[in-house]
Amino acid sequence: MPDEIDEVALTGAPMGIAALLKAAGLAPSGSEATRLIDGGGVRIDSSVVSDKSLKIGAGTYVVQVGKRKFARVTLS
Repeated sequence: MPDEIDEVALTGAPMGIAALLKAAGLAPSGSEATRLIDGGGVRIDSSVVSDKSLKIGAGTYVVQVGKRKFARVTLS
């Protein structure tokens, strides 16, 4: 994990995982976010996300896409 992670604040909890990835700038579109999830390339707090319909509740999470994209997402 990198020393410095971009901080992103979003509203609208609970939010679908694909919408969260798009809103946080970690995926260019919802369909690309879905492909990343299908490929096992998305992690939340070091846990692999495999459910495309996952709803994320309010809180702060470290979201990783691929090997190099990280964001600390605060969802309210």
